[in-house]
Amino acid sequence: MSNDNARHEDARAIRLGRRLRTLHRCNRMFFAARSEQELLQSICQILVSGDELRLAWVGYGEDDADKTVRAVARAGHGVEFLKQVKISWGGDEPAPAGIAVRTGEACRIDGILADPAAGPWRSAAVAHGFDSCIAVPLVAHSHQAGVIDLRGALTLCTAERGAFDDGAIDFYAELATCLTHAVTVLRGNLAGELTHDVTALRAAEERRRAEDALRKARIDLERVMQMTAMGEMAASIAHEVNQPLGAIVSNGNAGLRWLGNATPDIEEARAALKRIVADGHRAGQVIAGIRSMFKKDGQLTGPQDMNELVREVLRLVRGEVAGQGISVRTELSDELPRIAVNRVQLQQVIANLVMNAVDAMSAVVDRARVLRLKTGVDASGALLIAVEDTGIGIDPGDFDRIFDPFYTTKSHGMGMGLSISRSIVEIHGGRLTVARGEPHGAVFQVALPTGIGTGR
Repeated sequence: MSNDNARHEDARAIRLGRRLRTLHRCNRMFFAARSEQELLQSICQILVSGDELRLAWVGYGEDDADKTVRAVARAGHGVEFLKQVKISWGGDEPAPAGIAVRTGEACRIDGILADPAAGPWRSAAVAHGFDSCIAVPLVAHSHQAGVIDLRGALTLCTAERGAFDDGAIDFYAELATCLTHAVTVLRGNLAGELTHDVTALRAAEERRRAEDALRKARIDLERVMQMTAMGEMAASIAHEVNQPLGAIVSNGNAGLRWLGNATPDIEEARAALKRIVADGHRAGQVIAGIRSMFKKDGQLTGPQDMNELVREVLRLVRGEVAGQGISVRTELSDELPRIAVNRVQLQQVIANLVMNAVDAMSAVVDRARVLRLKTGVDASGALLIAVEDTGIGIDPGDFDRIFDPFYTTKSHGMGMGLSISRSIVEIHGGRLTVARGEPHGAVFQVALPTGIGTGR
């Protein structure tokens, strides 16, 4: 796969992950909202809470002389845009929202500046940083008592050209359908004219639809997580295997130089060959350990020296750490019990935490960059491994989401490293937590029960 294709697939996986999280949050709001206005405003805010959308608004088609599309809920950047333009579902050049209201079909514009369909509101849209938009209809007709007809549109704008492909249209159209059903239920309940049986049947149907949508979202999310986890694992394997492979090449070149001297130095060449053999075994152990992660039994090995495991990780990442001018300090307990864990899996966890700490300190220029690794045992008998840094720290609003799949604060991250790390720790019966560092940075701590592996 080419680099461009790989980047495209990565971006696609990230977008899908974000949309699935959005669907999950919207599904919860469909049941939690107490009024139509609360529902519409909350959905708009959820839609713009990620990085994909710049503006989200809901408009209802009016039957006045101008056939106005009245904005009833809005959120995001550039909401004043709606006050500067007149949007109608009639006339010769309606905006996408007007087209969706009039036709009951989705309307997409991939390049507002160049697309003639942008019409007279083009300059205002461009001034607010919009270059793509999509409007999906909200349409409901019923003659049952207490249900008011609904004719409107959900409009989404983004600064990225061509942001809405066919998959995006299908996703947001389905979301609009669910939103329409939720509004219809709220209107029916508020009217107070439905019988108890009709209300109960409608509520049951809405729950079924929401549960089906959530079930589908979970299936899609699991598939994407599997794909992304494989990508993360491939990158991890490449990182770890490259260390012994680099050493093999270096020692091989050294051995050739010793043998190529006018008087070959056999002892030095023999020493280089021994190092090559050792590094070859280390690469094989990495691959064997990674393969064991995919076996059902988890391959818990015999008792491990966690201090030595920490030292091995530091040896693996010493190049990256030294390249960032980071000082490494260790406080490893001399009385640490050995525990049965999957050695490579725990190495992956610690390596991920260490590299995250390195990334967090890469932008620090006004203080020392210090990486601390500590081991010990707490009052409950749990074995502790702590990774501390003096980096930029974690925003308080991110603490509750830092371990969520696909959530990342890095521009180049996939948002899977910490999620996978927590899963590995929990499989071992432990906990992975994060706390604010003092006075700077963050502290990630792994806590593992010392009785792990018994009875397995």
